[in-house]
This record gives sequence, structure tokens and C-alpha cells, in this order.
Amino acid sequence: MKQTKKQLLLEILRFLIVGGVATIVDYAVFWLLDGVIFPLFIPSTKVWQVFALIIATACGFCAGLIVNWLLSISFVFKQVSNEQEAKSKKSFIIFTIIGIIGLLLTEIGVLGLVALLPDIKLFSTYELFGTEWKKWVAKVIMTCIVLVWNYIGRKLIIFK
Repeated sequence: MKQTKKQLLLEILRFLIVGGVATIVDYAVFWLLDGVIFPLFIPSTKVWQVFALIIATACGFCAGLIVNWLLSISFVFKQVSNEQEAKSKKSFIIFTIIGIIGLLLTEIGVLGLVALLPDIKLFSTYELFGTEWKKWVAKVIMTCIVLVWNYIGRKLIIFK
């Protein structure tokens, strides 16, 4: 089914809105685990902090993925060539595989960016912002990159 430019722009706008809602869910779960729950139970060694970061990122991403799927099939992709196929279990599996690739990109990107971003120190001893900001900057950067991946992958493979 051929879309007009206006229909495509509206679809992208709906995708961004749904992505925003899914991102809020993702970030809320990430913050709850990494900022509230894990610090209570996980030792503050570097290895355990990396483990906690990976788990919190994955859990947030999965929660966002589920919200994104539900809203995508009901709100975003309204003009598809085969609506039944787009809402099928097979499509959910493909949607999830695209999401898992996005998760892997996110995990690698967050870990890499946290390692690469500089510590900001004031007068060489006092940390200006601590190190928490690096997690959030990395997460936002990777969210933008994975947003593009998700739209293109889902649009071309599932919601044609």
C-alpha cells in the first residue's frame, strides 16, 4: 500500500510519540533498578556495577519494547499491506529480534560511552557532576541511534 508524504510524516510523528512513551517506561525501569533497587542489594565493586548496569539496561529496554509493540500495532502503523500478518506472532518475533539487535547496540554503546566519556573534575579533585551523568548521556545518545534503527527495521520488514 503506497503512502502519501503526509501519511508517512503522520506515521513518523506517531512513531516518535510511541517511542517517547516507550522510552519513558524504559528509563523509569532503568532508574528504578539502577538508582533505587540495585544499590540496596548489589555490592559497590566495579564488576557488580557493570553487571547491574547491563541488567538495568536490559530490563528497561524489554519493558519499553512491550509498550512499543502494543502501541505500534494499535496506533502507529495504520497503513500496512496485510494487517493480520503485521499483528501476528511471527511479526512480534521479528519485532523482538529487531528490538534485541537494538538492545545489543544499546548495551555496547552505553558501556562504551560510559568508559569513553571523561570525568569532569573541578580543581582536579572535586568531581563536578559525579559519574552518574555519564550513564544518562550514554543512554540518551544510544536511544537516538536505536530509534532510527527500530523505525527503519520495523517499517521495512514488518509494517510494509
